[in-house]
Amino acid sequence: MAKQLNLVRACGFTDVETIGFHDLPLLHLTQQVAQSGLTVRSAHFDWEEFESRFDDILTLLDLLNCRIAVMPWLVPKARPVTIAGWQAVAGQLSCWAARLAGYGVRLAYHNHDFDLAGRVGETPLDLILAHEAMYWQPDIGWLAVSTPDPTALLQRYAGRIISVHAKDAAQGQGDDRWRNLGQGIVDWPHVLRILGESPCSDLFVEHDETLDHVETLRTGREYLMTQMSSEVG
Repeated sequence: MAKQLNLVRACGFTDVETIGFHDLPLLHLTQQVAQSGLTVRSAHFDWEEFESRFDDILTLLDLLNCRIAVMPWLVPKARPVTIAGWQAVAGQLSCWAARLAGYGVRLAYHNHDFDLAGRVGETPLDLILAHEAMYWQPDIGWLAVSTPDPTALLQRYAGRIISVHAKDAAQGQGDDRWRNLGQGIVDWPHVLRILGESPCSDLFVEHDETLDHVETLRTGREYLMTQMSSEVG
């Protein structure tokens, strides 16, 4: 983790989003972040971590002075196959969101593709965001390859967007379709104009399977900075 944080800092970033506990004691993890000089703006925790380590999540967020938590993933065997099942998932997320809110922490849901399937108003994402306590962290890459009009979904829930994963994609299947920012099919000027009218405060550069971490980080940062200067100001 220390090497990852130092690489990110060397590429010009000042803020990051963490994922889980990295199999480290909480103080050790916090010390590594502090030594890197980076600020943790947001933290991902899987469903199982919310179920079994909720108090540790609260402690880590407090140590990191981080006020945004994100639940990004359900393993395939845990994903409901009915609307009622997803409503139950959404209800549990809302309960966790209410509990976190008591500590000044906002809870967001991060989409992939499985949670975008279904009729309008009945997708897992729709059911989750039906709860006012929940925020949304859109994964722009997954929206681009999973929905006919990604910007329509962003506009529908613009008021709930707390941050995004800025990821680009090409047509195709599997992890081969992911691209560095500006090298795929995402209409970033349109996306950034929508985000500029939303509460979104962070754009996290992401590439699921990059072969060159430095190029991905530097390209992503430079591309977003240039686009935001012209589209958002």
